[in-house]
Amino acid sequence: MSKIEISHLLIYPIKSTIGIELEESIIENIGLKFDRSFAVINKDNQVITARENPKLLNLITKIDDSKLSLSTFDKEDVELSLTEKYDNKNSTVGLFKDEVNAKIIHHKINNWISEMIEEPSKLIAIDNNELIKVKPKYNGKVNDYITFNDAAPLHLISEASVNDLNLHLEKPVTIHRFRPNIVIKGCKAYEEETWKQIKIGTCLFDVAVRTKRCSFLTIHPKTLERDTKQEPLRTLAKVRKGTNKANFGLYLIPRKLGVVRRFDELEVIG
Repeated sequence: MSKIEISHLLIYPIKSTIGIELEESIIENIGLKFDRSFAVINKDNQVITARENPKLLNLITKIDDSKLSLSTFDKEDVELSLTEKYDNKNSTVGLFKDEVNAKIIHHKINNWISEMIEEPSKLIAIDNNELIKVKPKYNGKVNDYITFNDAAPLHLISEASVNDLNLHLEKPVTIHRFRPNIVIKGCKAYEEETWKQIKIGTCLFDVAVRTKRCSFLTIHPKTLERDTKQEPLRTLAKVRKGTNKANFGLYLIPRKLGVVRRFDELEVIG
């Protein structure tokens, strides 16, 4: 039996911006530390994703315990201290079809973001005292919470599944198109869809649901262009036929916390 291990580990401190590759990360109840702990809202207090404004994918983030930094390829960096308060006003914001509580940050970083994505915007932070519940349809239990993730705390894909999909595409895609937190290698294509519980290092995870893909997949992460043929979403739906929607990857819920690292082995528990 071949060894299954982590090949990539990524976080996205601000939802829908460029991911950060890590060598290791702390696993918290809400997922990888700092993952999607911030988001951007528009003038109507609705969270913006790259589905609505692909220019978010131009934003490069750096984060540690003391500061969040934003940069892009042609603009001076801007920083937000995480140890100071900027009259963080709690407010209800729209996240897809839901309303969630968040802290609106009042800082010059908002002007920077608005200029870069060419839309009046504000940065928001997750309210750790009023986290978002994982919905029952995603197999969330009473004390399961997320930040600004779509469904569950972590998202896993396999290199083998990406490679198999690429066999059917005219223009191959990379792992980054799928916005994963954990990428694994060593398993067979789509083998991960049979798992119910896995262990990585000392950490234990329940598989919540398979990940239903949407139009985000059709946006090229570098050119920001939407594929006119709706690829790779259209081909994925054909390859993965038999379900109502195109599924690719898994959502995970942490059950035992700790640290995960690149090249850690993955053990299938059930």
